[in-house]
Amino acid sequence: MRHSIGALVLGAVLGLTGCNSDSDSGTQAAAESYTLVVMPDTQKYSRYNPERYNAQTQWIADNYQQQNIVFTAHLGDVVDLPDSEQEWLNARAAMSILEANPATPYSILAGNHDVLAYRQSGVDINSNLDSDRTLAAEPFLKHFPASLQQNNFASFQGADATGFNSYHLFKGGEREYLLLALDWRTSAASIAWAQSVLDAHPETPTILTTHQLLNVADDGNNAIFTDNGAMLWDKLIKDNDQIFLTFNGHHHGEAKMVAKNRYGRDVVMILVDYQSGFWGGNGMLQLVSFDEANKRLQFRSFSPWVAAIPEVERQPQDVLQRWEFEQPLDFEKRFAKLNQEVETEGPGKLEGTLAYWIFDAEHKLTSTDPTKVQFMDLSGRGNTLSLKAKTGSSGTQEQLFELLDEAPGFGHATGATRFKGGNTLGGYYLSSQAPTLVSADGQAGILPQYTIEMIVRLAPEWQASENAWGAVFAHKPSQSQVCEHHKLDCGGGDPSLALTASSLKEFQWISTSSNGVGPSNWSWEVDRDYWYHVAIVNDGQYATMYVDNSRVMRTAEAEQHGLVSIPGGEWMVGASSWDGEVADLFRGDIAEIRIVDRVLPESDWLNAK
Repeated sequence: MRHSIGALVLGAVLGLTGCNSDSDSGTQAAAESYTLVVMPDTQKYSRYNPERYNAQTQWIADNYQQQNIVFTAHLGDVVDLPDSEQEWLNARAAMSILEANPATPYSILAGNHDVLAYRQSGVDINSNLDSDRTLAAEPFLKHFPASLQQNNFASFQGADATGFNSYHLFKGGEREYLLLALDWRTSAASIAWAQSVLDAHPETPTILTTHQLLNVADDGNNAIFTDNGAMLWDKLIKDNDQIFLTFNGHHHGEAKMVAKNRYGRDVVMILVDYQSGFWGGNGMLQLVSFDEANKRLQFRSFSPWVAAIPEVERQPQDVLQRWEFEQPLDFEKRFAKLNQEVETEGPGKLEGTLAYWIFDAEHKLTSTDPTKVQFMDLSGRGNTLSLKAKTGSSGTQEQLFELLDEAPGFGHATGATRFKGGNTLGGYYLSSQAPTLVSADGQAGILPQYTIEMIVRLAPEWQASENAWGAVFAHKPSQSQVCEHHKLDCGGGDPSLALTASSLKEFQWISTSSNGVGPSNWSWEVDRDYWYHVAIVNDGQYATMYVDNSRVMRTAEAEQHGLVSIPGGEWMVGASSWDGEVADLFRGDIAEIRIVDRVLPESDWLNAK
């Protein structure tokens, strides 16, 4: 040991002073922000060098007021060998420093190194769930029972039947947070318990901690789901909007993923684990500053142990801090109306928007299954689009569908979705069970006026023999089906509403209105590999087509009073229909589609940006 704990405090504080701006705004933000401390795997400290473990908790105890530390979360692998009593005693000594003060609460959870199955022959540690263990024999529960935190910290709210899962409530600024500390292998019963906690706190911003969730991809930078993490995402995280932040250790390194939950909101997911590094991490903590004034989270990994070493005495491996970055977070917006299909504010969102999709990576919902593709509805009305294969398709999803990072150059998308299907291979399309089209007097499936816009490009490979009549956007029920539903004297096998690309490379707008099936609207022959903005504007009397803001010649030839559809009927992007069944597939790229319940001036069109 090259230094004493007594020398630690001053050095640690000095080591942090450079992290805040000298500007007035930086000083104000620092004063208003509060800090969450994350303790990655401490196993090597417990086994080989408890001084570094003690240095971590002592720094928290000595600096919690100055750094406004409101909570500390341990990510598991408390010890290296679960059957080593000395390691547990070392860990207890370190954590007891925080227990000495009710103002320094912490959560703790078990990693794979903390359960006896890790050292038991014939037991698969990866399938050893919390419910499979002999609870009375587990040293984690002996040394860190729920009663320990209950007796020390008001933040502690309860644990599940196994004792391996717990939760806390703590305040940061004027806001209350919930923190879930989950075992490294949660059973179905434990997931149900966690869900009950979330159900009891539907409007409380929640941080989920566990030992294994993300791993580092082969590129050494990006984060990927582990199998256990995929389970947690699918069964717990994505459907509970209040979970906005997750932390895990286990896998060596550091990585971040910003995922989209089912509500289209960001979930910031962090992997941090330094136990494979110099001296098992050399005392490195992760500090997360919640800066509400500047709408951001500030992350930095910092070693109190190194901070206490005089700079001239440090070895090259003695790194003071690393992995410093910011993550935007509008606290008020992110935590408003949690777990509701609320309006999603963003570019292109106007009053009266009934459905709005941007087909880029930013607006794709996160899935643990790479074959499952969904795009959020920015209108907030819940019209999520999901990828489907046309029946009989012989090509693979990888061959026939692609997400591009190439933007059109106008509009709000930062990329686009590429449909590569055709008559020979089949293909894929996106589907939703009916955008909410309701008239002002509440009649479902009736839209007296509208502006429907699409940003679209035909593929260079587009061929009439393979791709003619494929639709950019369509209502799957046929004209006959819609006319019958609304008791109109009309019919036909075409989709009741669609923008298709004809055999002559013309955009065709087909629509069924409250006065029946009107004549199609047609553009001129359009080019391949060129981005177009197509707008269909219906003022309640006529439907008029515009391509790149120019009115086309063959349009508004007869009255078409709004549009009618079948409530609950399928809407498709990338495919047309015939007699109510999926038919021709679109070949090209689509960046945005928006439906608004009124006539929009050109200044509000998507290509006005």
